[in-house]
Amino acid sequence: MPTPSPRASRRALLAGAAAAGGAAVLPLATAGPAHADDLLLSTDFSSGTTEGWYPRGAVALSVNAEGNLLVEGRTATWNGPAIDITAHIEVGVRYQLRVLLRLPSGTDAADLRTTVQRDAAGSTAYETVRWNTAVTPDAWTEFTGTYSITQPADLLQFYVESDSSLTPVLVDDFTLTRIQEPEIQDLLPLKDFLECDFPIGCAVEPPEVVGKPAELLAKHFAQVTTGNQMKPDAIQPTEGVFTFDRADQIVAFAEANGMRIWGHTLLWHNQTPAWWFLDAAGNPLQPTRAHRALLLARFEAHVTALAEHYGDRVWAWDVVNEVVDPEQADGLRRSRWYEVFGGGAYIGEVFKIARRVLPRKVKLFINDYNTEFPDKREALYNLVQDLKRGRVPVDGVGHQAHVDYKRDPQLLGESIDAFRRLRVLQAVTELDVSVSDYMEESLPSTPPERLAAQGRYYQELFAVLRARARHLESVTMWGLYDAVSWLRTWPVSRPHEAPLFFDDRLQAKAAYWGVVDPAQLPPE
Repeated sequence: MPTPSPRASRRALLAGAAAAGGAAVLPLATAGPAHADDLLLSTDFSSGTTEGWYPRGAVALSVNAEGNLLVEGRTATWNGPAIDITAHIEVGVRYQLRVLLRLPSGTDAADLRTTVQRDAAGSTAYETVRWNTAVTPDAWTEFTGTYSITQPADLLQFYVESDSSLTPVLVDDFTLTRIQEPEIQDLLPLKDFLECDFPIGCAVEPPEVVGKPAELLAKHFAQVTTGNQMKPDAIQPTEGVFTFDRADQIVAFAEANGMRIWGHTLLWHNQTPAWWFLDAAGNPLQPTRAHRALLLARFEAHVTALAEHYGDRVWAWDVVNEVVDPEQADGLRRSRWYEVFGGGAYIGEVFKIARRVLPRKVKLFINDYNTEFPDKREALYNLVQDLKRGRVPVDGVGHQAHVDYKRDPQLLGESIDAFRRLRVLQAVTELDVSVSDYMEESLPSTPPERLAAQGRYYQELFAVLRARARHLESVTMWGLYDAVSWLRTWPVSRPHEAPLFFDDRLQAKAAYWGVVDPAQLPPE
């Protein structure tokens, strides 16, 4: 019996989904009626009391004449107001945490963030709800974030802290809301539609492997990347102390659902604990032979622990992440690794260590962003070419592909074509498509016409990628649904950002239909 063509197979899949009530319903909006969320806890300080808020550290709380909670006397960045939310939070349920923050008159702007301290079984974790965002005395800034837990907790404290400032803070209108989840739509799974081309993956955190998000993840994706939980600061926050718990939750879910696992990342200039670059006396490492040897020994110990724990269950690793800077004469980022080695010699050394320590079948990648731009493409190409000539065991190149809806999709295709000459594996590792007109644009809501334009962009981009499917190991989305995207808070607060296939309610957007069935998109 002849094997059906990819195009014929997709037509059959789409027909089957439509017959089952999947692809034919509400292609550009959420399916079914809106669901009202349940308000579980709210404080507005209208009573003149702190309404359950208490000091976290050396801080004084009072209610001012305007009916706001005033936070004063902070002596450390983690000092701030806190409220106990333990009784309201259940495992596998998504919640929205919202609060308004402002600074008192006469104070300088400062970056603030909201966090939950989670205590469970004798251990403590600090989970950011809303990342650092600039707050001023001029207007209230809304801090909103989605939160969930994957295991029971003994204590959950929501609190406000700062990045570096000890400024006083004003707080108002706090709400904790249980999100009422609609059913996951009966749509054609992305992994089935794309199975003739390449595995489709998704970067996730532990909250995405429980509840409704987990259902969505298992339905549509064939591979997972541990978004933050395998980075150096998550795995080895203190030298010699390894913490695999949160990464293990993602790995266990992936294995239970037959999904491949991509490891991210072994070496990066960000999210690496300070101790990596300090000597035994706590002084910064210097560009000496002894300190270079120390850095490499630390790297080998780190990778060895990962190899012993995961073996070949992780099929590929981003060994080196974001080391290219095309604005430098040698094309390399001036990181602490670069400073200690006086150049880029460390890159080849860490690949050799990874090859020696990790199982032979595990693939080793170098990963970077903006590789679709000619200058970055050339700098990375030259680096990989030099590494290959030096017999450094680089198996593959990862194109992050954090793009916007106006960037030419052909640029990424041109980069994939260029690296074919080096005979390396290639993957798209961190795909999302911003709907911002410029990086710092911040709107209160997402214009519908941009979502439609984004859908057409995904259509064009995936046409480019599928045309090169035999040269791609996988394509991975950087996030499962819009509300958990890093672009909501980077480089500024951007509540309108919607870069992924599924919206805040886990429902398919035009982005999904641009890939699966562009006929469902509205005319341009």
